[in-house]
Amino acid sequence: MSTSLLQIDDLKVQFKTGEGVVPSVNGVTFSVNEGETVAVVGESGCGKSITSLSILGLVPSPGEISGGTIKFGGKDLLKIKKRELRKLRGNDISMIFQEPMTSLNPVFSIGNQIGEVLRLHQKLDKKQALNKAVEMLDLVGIPDAEKVVSRFPHQLSGGMRQRVMIAMALACNPKLLIADEPTTALDVTIQAQILELIKKLKTDFNTGVIMITHDLGVVAEVADRVVVMYAGEVVEEAPVNELFANPKHPYTKGLLSSIPNVDQVVEELGTIEGSVPNPLNLPKGCKFNPRCPLATERCRKESPVLEEVGPAHQKRCFNV
Repeated sequence: MSTSLLQIDDLKVQFKTGEGVVPSVNGVTFSVNEGETVAVVGESGCGKSITSLSILGLVPSPGEISGGTIKFGGKDLLKIKKRELRKLRGNDISMIFQEPMTSLNPVFSIGNQIGEVLRLHQKLDKKQALNKAVEMLDLVGIPDAEKVVSRFPHQLSGGMRQRVMIAMALACNPKLLIADEPTTALDVTIQAQILELIKKLKTDFNTGVIMITHDLGVVAEVADRVVVMYAGEVVEEAPVNELFANPKHPYTKGLLSSIPNVDQVVEELGTIEGSVPNPLNLPKGCKFNPRCPLATERCRKESPVLEEVGPAHQKRCFNV
């Protein structure tokens, strides 16, 4: 039986702005087990990335975590000292950020940047760290790794930079890997190679993975379990096969209906009318009700709670 690695309970994150307090994440709860990949999906602005940044204590100002717990290895990451959190960050918990060009430092070589992680957390000397950096670049499939360590980010392609970010994230064999849109803007060949690499590393090192994505094709490829978010809330959670075969929430159904299917000829893909609501002006009742084809008067007045609808399957909806 898998051991629980990360447990997020009732997480709340808000941003204080000149226009008022903006609730970005509102009561999110889910867990990640050792050797398990949990995909967190939803449209842009639904709170996926802020949830992941909360785990690392990297919520950007003026944001703040206003409630909940994030337990990793039995420790509440929201209560430990910043110094202890820095020791975990990059060592036990690593993150592949969405845009490698802005995440890599343009004035330091690739070997220097990977080596810094190893010198800080693994206490390797400069030569050992450089040798390990070459090993990690080999591991992620970068050819001529001995030459690449001396290059700078602008000298590499987007796919190569993303592999460097993965090499850096995995340098210390983390227990938990957070991947925020790791295949965005990459061609399908490189995308497939990166997803295969993440699956292999999960298997080899029993690493827990949180995959932040809006791409349900990626979810089907790598995930064991799926958390669907909308307007800062979890609206559905289920094992990946169950979610694709038997979605319950109208939002999840809308996302799935928008995926092209090579086995079926359809004249028009499904769409979800409208857009994600402004966090400063969230609708009353169910946050999805203005876009939902099943919405009733109750949906406009009352907020549904997450409830069990099957083994390990939860949904936030009155009408399913």
